[in-house]
Amino acid sequence: MNPQTSKLPHSAPDIGYRRIFGIAFPIILSSLAQNLISLADTIFLGNLGEVQLGAAALAVIFYQVVYMTVFGFGVGTQIMIARRLGQGQKHAIGRIFQHGLWFCLAAALLCWILYRFFGESLIFSIVHTEETGRAVLDYLDVRVYGFPFAFACVAFNAFYVGIARTRNISIATLAMGAINVVLDYALVFGAWGFPRMEMAGAALASVIAEIGGVLTYFLLTWFSSHRRTYSPFRHFPLQVKAISGLLRLSYPVMIQYFLSFANYFLFFLFIESLGQHALAIANITRSMYVLFLIPTWGFASTTATLSSYLCGQGRPSEIITVAKRCLMLVTVCISVIVALYLPFNRQILGIFTKDAMLAAESFAPSLVTILATYLMGVAQVVFNTILGRGRTRAGFFIEFANMILYFLYGWIFIYIGHCSVAVAFGTEVCYTLGLLFISLGYIAIVRKRGRLDPALV
Repeated sequence: MNPQTSKLPHSAPDIGYRRIFGIAFPIILSSLAQNLISLADTIFLGNLGEVQLGAAALAVIFYQVVYMTVFGFGVGTQIMIARRLGQGQKHAIGRIFQHGLWFCLAAALLCWILYRFFGESLIFSIVHTEETGRAVLDYLDVRVYGFPFAFACVAFNAFYVGIARTRNISIATLAMGAINVVLDYALVFGAWGFPRMEMAGAALASVIAEIGGVLTYFLLTWFSSHRRTYSPFRHFPLQVKAISGLLRLSYPVMIQYFLSFANYFLFFLFIESLGQHALAIANITRSMYVLFLIPTWGFASTTATLSSYLCGQGRPSEIITVAKRCLMLVTVCISVIVALYLPFNRQILGIFTKDAMLAAESFAPSLVTILATYLMGVAQVVFNTILGRGRTRAGFFIEFANMILYFLYGWIFIYIGHCSVAVAFGTEVCYTLGLLFISLGYIAIVRKRGRLDPALV
């Protein structure tokens, strides 16, 4: 592919709807494929029983707390790559990617060591029932071997989003999703002559899928023009300064993602205090919420990348126009998903469990998440214009303030008030409203003070 045909040529006068959608759509597909891993685990384990369905929620989110923390480093890497692309410094992109990859692999080793020493005691200190805790460990004891492969995918994802060539992301992650779905069926239930491994089988399927994802990324990159244009595999001497530069930009986002998903893990611990049945309903609802949110993550990531690119070109005044277009597109995409879900909600929810009553009880909470999804689409686009300007520390403080609201809602209404699952998912509405208004407030204040200029990256 000729690099001169990039979706973001240096001289581009305008970034229209078609170009935005062209960047976001492969990210949306990749988000779908990535979430198929957790969704497939939930679906297959949910058909084993209520205990496994509830344990799958805790295990998957515990893993995501770790994964998304490193993903925050990938967001910082993506922002820096996009900034260099906007500045026309293609020669620097391969070095940034390579140092990001080395950091991700080092983080994988550290996370694996910490889990081996402290994982079991941590799980049993926070999970209320022995049966659920043991099922969570059956999953995580295998799943942690996927850390190096999952984190390597973070680096490749940052590279392709940063250069706005997102097609390879969709190919790699669709391959991951396909591998995971097939192996989940084989290893969870013991089909086609495979052993019946249940929780451990779902985890092993995910690990193998992540290995397949890394191999796909490597092959796609090696045989593309990007290898010559950006030199991602060229030997660069390891420079602590380069990694520290990425960390300075990324650490607020890493802490932000950690707090966000740690709070989500606490949310499910609060739900577990309501009982196994409520935990099972919450996991089904979470799975639907993940599907509703897929367009949001695609357009949020696109907003951050394009904002950083425009800053690199000296065109930050155009960020508001791009944000408005992203808002329009994300709202339309969410509406399409909701329109497909509502008429067939009974059949769709029934995929996650054989218990018809359990599926029916999951409908009301899913309506709450639909409201939260529309709000999240707006909030994330606005919030990512802040991150795209390189103001990641401001993003951290916005997220931290919002997490306090999220935690207080969950603690008061769920843990103390023992509310219904539908009311419990009101935490998501509270979160999105907080993120939106705090972000808008921050933008208004810094604009009034004349300090909205992009931060140096």
